[in-house]
Amino acid sequence: MNVRFSIISSGNIKSLFYSVLILIFCCSTPRSSFAQTSLPRVSNEVFQTIVQFYGYDKNIPLDAKVVAKQELPTGNREKIVFTKINQSRVPSYLVIPKDGAVTHPVVLIVDGIYGSKERWFEDASWPKGGLVTTPLLKSDFAIMILDAVYHGERSADNDYAPVPAPWELPNTARQMIMQTAIEYRRAMDYLSTRSDINTTRIGMLGLSMGALITFSLTSFDSRIKSAIAGLAPVQFGSSVFAPHIGYNSFLMFMGNKDGYYTMKEARELYDLISVPKKEFVEYNAGTAGGICWKGYGLVY
Repeated sequence: MNVRFSIISSGNIKSLFYSVLILIFCCSTPRSSFAQTSLPRVSNEVFQTIVQFYGYDKNIPLDAKVVAKQELPTGNREKIVFTKINQSRVPSYLVIPKDGAVTHPVVLIVDGIYGSKERWFEDASWPKGGLVTTPLLKSDFAIMILDAVYHGERSADNDYAPVPAPWELPNTARQMIMQTAIEYRRAMDYLSTRSDINTTRIGMLGLSMGALITFSLTSFDSRIKSAIAGLAPVQFGSSVFAPHIGYNSFLMFMGNKDGYYTMKEARELYDLISVPKKEFVEYNAGTAGGICWKGYGLVY
């Protein structure tokens, strides 16, 4: 069992993955030593019913197209659109490193609410996105990022209205999050058609809303071998999925000044994750000030 707990300050920004994103495959499921959780749990029968809402018809054609290409300093970026389950189109970026390798492992990045795929190429954005994607590409990882439902180029689907917040429009927000999760499953279907992607080595990084999606997908989609979930709003159901995460490794980081959960809740949520390699990192920060990455990563 490999479990670590860390508390770090919000200075000295670095990439989360730079030094330690490596692939290892394990399957045991030990538990950590936190106290028994008070967070909501469901039976296995109820969990399997919930999972059905994330299903989709795989016979619907992806009709994926590369509509633009751009050379970046560390990789070649393709803008790809594909069909979601209701026939509308999903815009995404896939960036392939310039290392000359035949195939690459890939990290799926799932942004938080109000985010977009664009800001993962900007160092000064809220997630400090460029400080994550650039080192990943330099370390020979491909990356893929979607605009979530109603986000980025997809704001027209919501008549250009503000993105529905879960605490204001819970039903609409729930559908938004679930549909985005399904679209990431469709993205993995697309990646399986690419000769330059090694789909046995898929990782996922999700922040805030993206962390909720990361918790859900890693609980039942075995294509994801390792994950990082940061700043997950605990009260929005992650504890339903956490006990069912069963793949290789998981890193969870939370801010002790974030108003959407207490650190007790955060640690209780972490305790529910039963994977052989996991780590909990506590930041002396909240959500509003953005994210800082400091040399922490996953083994997957």
